[in-house]
Amino acid sequence: MPLGELEDEAMGKLLLVGADTQVRASLDDLMATEDFKIEYAVSGFEAGIQAESLHPDCVIVDFAMGRNEALMIAQNLRRNKDYTDSVLIALLSDEDNASGFDRTLFNETFRKPFDAALLAERIRTLVGRKKQIA
Repeated sequence: MPLGELEDEAMGKLLLVGADTQVRASLDDLMATEDFKIEYAVSGFEAGIQAESLHPDCVIVDFAMGRNEALMIAQNLRRNKDYTDSVLIALLSDEDNASGFDRTLFNETFRKPFDAALLAERIRTLVGRKKQIA
């Protein structure tokens, strides 16, 4: 019997923006499908559309898509009252440094290469904490 909205509340919803296939595959393998629904976006525009329909608990933005676009996505999400409680995680490449932008936009930053299992565990912790508070 489908649980509809109750099921949606229990599941963690994850939006992965601009991530390469290796990151996507790792998270698909590590995040249990019965606990997390994962959607993907390749651009800021697509991320906005996905965020509207999914209402994600966590948004992971890969800076490989371009620093300016990644920051714009984070800023737009933080400005929108519907997403102020969403967990934001930045994936930084070696070329990116965490200076030069407002680190408070993101709950966490991970520098590539990183341990995907550690990222998956951190997502579970942060989303679990968010759901307990709500």
